Amino acid sequence: MEAQFLNSKSEATKFVIPLLTSIVITLFLFYIDEGFYNFNWMLNIGNWIVFLVYVSVIYGVQLLLILPLFRFAPEIILFASKFFLIILFVLFLTFIIFT
Repeated sequence: MEAQFLNSKSEATKFVIPLLTSIVITLFLFYIDEGFYNFNWMLNIGNWIVFLVYVSVIYGVQLLLILPLFRFAPEIILFASKFFLIILFVLFLTFIIFT
């Protein structure tokens, strides 16, 4: 019973980490490009539609690249994904604080 629970948690992590990473990457890109280093882009519904397109594309590419590799070294890929997500979040906060 516990083996199924751990397996389902591992399966969910395969999809959640790339989704969070793609959202953070897209937020950063929109922060520096669409909003000119602010979040005024969030007031326009058209920018949200483009935001979802960007997230979908980046997420799809990540899944195409990451999922085949999970069979070979899942711990390394999970660690690298978490590390990359933390680095992007710190960079994003740095830009917010120092602008």
